[in-house]
Amino acid sequence: MANIDLTSRAWDDMIFEGKNKEFGAYQMRRKSDKRHNLAALFTLIGLFVVALVVWGLSVYNNWQAELRAEEEARARAEAMSQAQFAEEEAPEEEQPEEQKFEQEIPEVKEEVLATVQVTQIAIVDADKVKNEVMTQDEQKQDDTARGVVNQEGSDDADRFKAVQEQVKVKEPEPEPKVVEKHEPEKIFTAVEQRAEFPGGESALYSWLQKNLRYPERAQQNDIQGRVIVRFVVNKDGSIEQVTVAKGVDKDLDQEAIRVVKRMPKWQPGKNNGQAVRSYFTLPVTFKLAR
Repeated sequence: MANIDLTSRAWDDMIFEGKNKEFGAYQMRRKSDKRHNLAALFTLIGLFVVALVVWGLSVYNNWQAELRAEEEARARAEAMSQAQFAEEEAPEEEQPEEQKFEQEIPEVKEEVLATVQVTQIAIVDADKVKNEVMTQDEQKQDDTARGVVNQEGSDDADRFKAVQEQVKVKEPEPEPKVVEKHEPEKIFTAVEQRAEFPGGESALYSWLQKNLRYPERAQQNDIQGRVIVRFVVNKDGSIEQVTVAKGVDKDLDQEAIRVVKRMPKWQPGKNNGQAVRSYFTLPVTFKLAR
């Protein structure tokens, strides 16, 4: 009896010997193997169905993600093409006219020395004076013929020294300082080689995804859209004059400007192989995950 298998039919016949075997516990014990097999089968089928559903959901999510990525790539390409087209059509900014400064040369007046010639006076006898007195008309004729001369007196007379009056000469005014005005370097709208983010367009959008923060108020109000940002890339690759060419919302616009200002230095645009300052238009997309 010790060698009898408790799950065997012989054991069931021994236990139910002389008893009704048409229903009840006897039938249940006889069909227990079948029930166990069916339970194991249903369990395996259930596990297979669950695994199939999980795999199907994973495939579906990946497919949806690829569709969204393709849609965003197409939208970025369209925005870039539209921005480039707008740049080509936009007229170049008028450059300020060159202001020429003509240096004024002050007139330097020649120094003029005015000399006052004093006729020396001599003391003579009255009779001699009467003889030497000339009429007014004779004096005029004499002056016209000989000009004005100095008369020398006798040695006994005190002589007056000639006094020269020096006329002060006006000093020339200082020359005006000519300040050279350096014109700002031209900012090109279209260049032969466009400015580029280090690593290319894929690196640019990867950097934006890492550094862009969706404003909380815009999230709560379900505000989405594309902000077009315009800025200048200098010769050294630095960025300045960041403005919003086309905005969506105040918070989104400010966030786009903040992120662009934090960008590392770009590779500058070039004309004839020389680095130049140029405009660049960048679309920044804000999209909430559904």
